[in-house]
Amino acid sequence: MSQAAPYAFAYHQILVAISGSVCLFGTWVGMRHFARARATRGSTRVGWLFLASVGTGAALWASTFISILALDASLNSGFEPVATGVVLLVAIVACFLGFEIGSRHFTLAPEAGGLVIGAGILVMHFIAFKSWHIEGRVEWNSFGVAMTFLLGLGLSALAVNRANRPVTRWCRHGAAVVLAFMICAMHYALTASAATIADPSMLLPAYVIPAHVLGLAVFGAILLVMGSGFSTYVIDMKIRTESADRIHQLSFNDSMTGLPNRIAFNERLAFDAADAHERAQQLAAFSINLDGFKVVNDMFNHSTGDLLLIEVAERMRRRLGPGEFLARQGGDEFLGLQMSGNHPRDAEAFAERIAGVFAQPFQVGDQQVRLTASIGYAIFPVDTPDRDQMLSNARLAMDRGKSKQRGLICRYHQEMDDTARARRALARDLQSAAARGELELHYQLQATLADGKTCGAEALMRWHHPKRGMISPAEFIPLAEETGAIVAMGEWALRTACRDAAEGRIPGTVAVNLSPLQFGRDDLADVIHAILLETGLSPRRLEVEVTESTIMSDQSRGLHILRKLKAMGISVAMDDFGTGYSSLATLHAFPFDKIKLDQSFVKRLPGDAAAAAIVRTVLKLGESLGMPVLAEGIETAAQWEFLRSEGCARGQGYLFARPASLRQLPDAIEAAARFASDEPPAKAFARARAAT
Repeated sequence: MSQAAPYAFAYHQILVAISGSVCLFGTWVGMRHFARARATRGSTRVGWLFLASVGTGAALWASTFISILALDASLNSGFEPVATGVVLLVAIVACFLGFEIGSRHFTLAPEAGGLVIGAGILVMHFIAFKSWHIEGRVEWNSFGVAMTFLLGLGLSALAVNRANRPVTRWCRHGAAVVLAFMICAMHYALTASAATIADPSMLLPAYVIPAHVLGLAVFGAILLVMGSGFSTYVIDMKIRTESADRIHQLSFNDSMTGLPNRIAFNERLAFDAADAHERAQQLAAFSINLDGFKVVNDMFNHSTGDLLLIEVAERMRRRLGPGEFLARQGGDEFLGLQMSGNHPRDAEAFAERIAGVFAQPFQVGDQQVRLTASIGYAIFPVDTPDRDQMLSNARLAMDRGKSKQRGLICRYHQEMDDTARARRALARDLQSAAARGELELHYQLQATLADGKTCGAEALMRWHHPKRGMISPAEFIPLAEETGAIVAMGEWALRTACRDAAEGRIPGTVAVNLSPLQFGRDDLADVIHAILLETGLSPRRLEVEVTESTIMSDQSRGLHILRKLKAMGISVAMDDFGTGYSSLATLHAFPFDKIKLDQSFVKRLPGDAAAAAIVRTVLKLGESLGMPVLAEGIETAAQWEFLRSEGCARGQGYLFARPASLRQLPDAIEAAARFASDEPPAKAFARARAAT
């Protein structure tokens, strides 16, 4: 008996068109849900991923079986019920895993997710064809099957790539088109690679579902699933519209300025971030901080400051354009948003418009006040894919610009994060620097200006980092103040300086600076008393230095602490005198033993007439109050001559000695003594006059 010749499949073109349309519509809805999943977090994100997976998976499942039904094998056919259900399950699971991976933010996440979906589609087809029974046999061409695999994997990776990395707002529509095209192309490739051979001995099992029955079931099921998916999309769009309306209602929620508050800003940020994903646009966030506003409150009062904030807010509101949003964070801080497809140029222009409102002075009562604003901004998703992190980045950029110069506009850069991370790492190292023996004290000698002889030394903290070497105090002292590490470091410095002085390594008195955090402790006097007992140093050889700002935060407590220190016999010096705005009142109210004249005035002597007048006034003030004055920063013989002739008792600076470690201190003391004997004041003064 001769064997029947194989023949290729033919197609019902109408069913092929229906299959492609079902796939296109289902994947379009699924890609919209996928876009929403990428813009949300937590359980909401999982919910959107599930909806995207069900919609897309059901569409792929339906289009697969409709395409198989479109084949005209001229033979009776049917489908296994269980395998048909397994194909649907595989489709949904593959889409969920692919979308979950594709929505992540590592480098090749979209492509990896697309490959997972493509592999799932191939498994679907394999199971679907295995569940399809005909009265005959099917022979496959291995080359055609390999091409089908490449088409499935490549096009699915491209589809998820376009959905996850849109260049225009049409890319997500293109992703749906690519998936629909992939399904059609795979079916044509598979069927072109297959041929059937009729075999009357192969009868259909009784349990299979007839082809026409499955067709009706698939069509009804897909209408139900896709209809629910489309309804979800319509409901979501309506909720988003209502959310936008609710944000508009909240936009005048700040009772003072009439601007939106932080809650309204957060809702607007979430809405705009989702909209930016949808439109494939970019979103800029701005952090705006008024410079020097606290001074206005201190000079006038808080009611006047509130009126000033109202005028600032009104000026900025008048500068807003379409797609721009402004809110008040609190105090003198404001937040902004701008949706655009042309960032960062539009963001820079927005910041310049906001900065422009401060060009004209503000009227406060009968006085005019000039303000500036420091502005930082970051762009989503260019600078970060996390919308919450975007605002932190904008604030980081604002702080960076403010630290350099008031009134700057600064965009966030990755280097700022690196700097912040390095600062945090440095702060961690600083916490245990004293325990690891990395801190040391350098001493700068102090001299009597009448003869240049050494009379004491000031202890200055230094940090030798194991990796970075010597770190400037200007870098680590503010960091220690910020983190609170200065309390332990300051106690270490006090103990070390007292021990060195008690052992006879430091001539005369030893001066140690107290930080504001140290001075804020109620047990400060007890701690110092315990250190003196431990080291055996006489209280009369210890001098503590405090700045005016250190004691002004709580004057009554500061006065109590200073009196306890003086009762112990410890000298108290007012450091950086002349830089505060209420120094005379402070001198009158607090029991200081010495005034330290800030080096910013000394450095301009003797040529600067204004600086010379200020120095003379301070020296006369110290004389009238019975407080000796020590001048900081003496570097030239001319400065030495001027200060001595005007009655300044003591001084310190590079002219006499640079700060030296305890090991180098004997050489520094010897060099200073030689300098005083070889270069007596009269000779130094004569040389200074000859030089000028």
